[in-house]
Amino acid sequence: MGLVALAAALAASPASAQLGADAQRTYEDFQTLGPHRVFMLGPDGKGYLWAGVAGADPGDAVERGLKYCEAQAKAACKLYAVNNVALNGRDWKTAAPPVLPNIGRLRPEPYWQNKGPQAAAGLIVWSHGYMLGRDATVSAPQGQTAYFTVAGYDLYRFDRQYIRDWPGDATALADAVRQAKAMGYRRVILAGQSAGAWISMAATMRGAPVDGVISVSAAHHGEVKDMRDVSVARSEWQQVVRGIKPGPRVIVVFFKDDSYDVGGRTGDASAAFAASGVESMVIAYPPGFSGHGAANDNGFPRKFGTCLHAFIETGARQPPGI
Repeated sequence: MGLVALAAALAASPASAQLGADAQRTYEDFQTLGPHRVFMLGPDGKGYLWAGVAGADPGDAVERGLKYCEAQAKAACKLYAVNNVALNGRDWKTAAPPVLPNIGRLRPEPYWQNKGPQAAAGLIVWSHGYMLGRDATVSAPQGQTAYFTVAGYDLYRFDRQYIRDWPGDATALADAVRQAKAMGYRRVILAGQSAGAWISMAATMRGAPVDGVISVSAAHHGEVKDMRDVSVARSEWQQVVRGIKPGPRVIVVFFKDDSYDVGGRTGDASAAFAASGVESMVIAYPPGFSGHGAANDNGFPRKFGTCLHAFIETGARQPPGI
């Protein structure tokens, strides 16, 4: 799906048909941001959004979003949509969509309307990062996933409580991709951040039949300051990128001032893909973004979401947004 078709998909949402022009524009922005997310209407019909909230369900997003909306509108606000579910006046708790079955170790994004392998345009699998002492299995997917869901993709997660066995996790992810393809998903995209990006790349190296990979701030060895030997992290990354064979389109993103980045990885990826013929896009230290979690806020998908989606879907190389 190209840029024009993506814009048409945004405008054609059944829920958005009830909105005024200003709220419609805000709703289109809302659809290109990651869950958990909520869209609200003020008493004057103006639209408000809140997106990228962690949780086993969207409850925290609802609470934070309504507080924000009411502070801005100076009056009570009405929930219009939660994640990709248009409420049409229903209470969000009783409007939960049906849950599709797990696919191997993949599970559907909570409170998300998925279509299933026959009706969906494809499947995008989010793999989260990891931080010691936190439950990353309820973390929010980064917003670039939404450019695929609005184009008709189902959204699943590959959750790991620990990251002690990345080869085993990579094998399990590759097996789940094969199962998803056998179920009828026409396209499967892997997207991840930090340890999730590493697992996505490693699963592809191990032969997962994916159509695209979006790897953001890939890391697996902890912060550089805690490494005994940074050459191990660098050499294992080189092994991964050199092991990926042509077929999927691969996007690799790294940011400046990333405390987990040993350096040189963008060059390693570019060289490996040039040698192997893998169709790739390497985004090296884009201006305005800094740190390991630079893609966690909504600024990254707003600037890069359209060009990431276009490259994975068609191979088109578009400049980032403003």
